[in-house]
Amino acid sequence: MIKRIPILILISIILTVLSLSGCEQKGTNVDSNNGKIILDSSVVKLAYSSLNYSRSAAGDIVRVDVEYLFKNIANKPVAVQVFVKFYDTNDNLLATEGPKEINLLEGYTEQGISPANIISYKGKDAAKVDHVTITAKEKT
Repeated sequence: MIKRIPILILISIILTVLSLSGCEQKGTNVDSNNGKIILDSSVVKLAYSSLNYSRSAAGDIVRVDVEYLFKNIANKPVAVQVFVKFYDTNDNLLATEGPKEINLLEGYTEQGISPANIISYKGKDAAKVDHVTITAKEKT
């Protein structure tokens, strides 16, 4: 009986650690990309995002790509419309691109980047893009 007590304590500790390790933190709507990507949504959260600049042979920025993966937090299957607003360093709106549509099952997290997960801006002000806002709303 005395030898079982340390084993039971050890099992209790292991089970406690395992149960806590699965906890999901409530994240903010700002990606870890130094605040360059902000999400505005009540139905999804960012699982991944990236802001990529494409350059011409001369070295000029000619296109900005926003890549994103979502996790459905709506507690139901949703069809999501996605728009991206591109801003300069002074918060001046340069362009709005979209919509793209994505269907997500309840609780599903997207796993890979596809054309549906990229919105690009190729305008004359592409070199001025500093940060973006992704708006993801449920399609009605």
